[in-house]
Amino acid sequence: MKNNERAKSVKTWLLAGIGAGLAGGIAEVVFMAVYGLLTGMSGVNLLNLITYTFFSGTFSFGPFGAVSGLVIHLLLSAVIGIFFGAFIMTWHAVHPGSAIASYPMVAVSGIAALTGVWAFNFYVLLPAINPQFVSYVPSTAAFFSKLMFGFSIGVYGRMLNASKRVIPS
Repeated sequence: MKNNERAKSVKTWLLAGIGAGLAGGIAEVVFMAVYGLLTGMSGVNLLNLITYTFFSGTFSFGPFGAVSGLVIHLLLSAVIGIFFGAFIMTWHAVHPGSAIASYPMVAVSGIAALTGVWAFNFYVLLPAINPQFVSYVPSTAAFFSKLMFGFSIGVYGRMLNASKRVIPS
């Protein structure tokens, strides 16, 4: 594969990853919004707590805290999608016989990846840097939101289409 074809291939996979990550992040937002409506958990407070992971309490719980939390969540979702796209792209490079990603393979990979992200975030990272988030969000709700994220990232159509169009070699 020529360098410009390889660059186009990588770009296709990474753009698919960004789209898949955003789709997963939005699925997680929808899940948590429904969960909040059913349980009375404040979505605004949840978003403020996301911001609080990175910024001071004054900013995080101020007028732009919730909006910032949503932006941070979606940016992190896109980053997760990029890594997922790179993983699927690499999988195809290492396993050339699997030229087209199947829904089951990509969905299971997405769910497995986001289960790992959930476990690391909820039991290692967040208790150390933002224990308020861990105490506010029930672990089961966080787990199911990550399952929704993982499923969405895994079945995102563009990710599957990327595997059909260009396979890096």
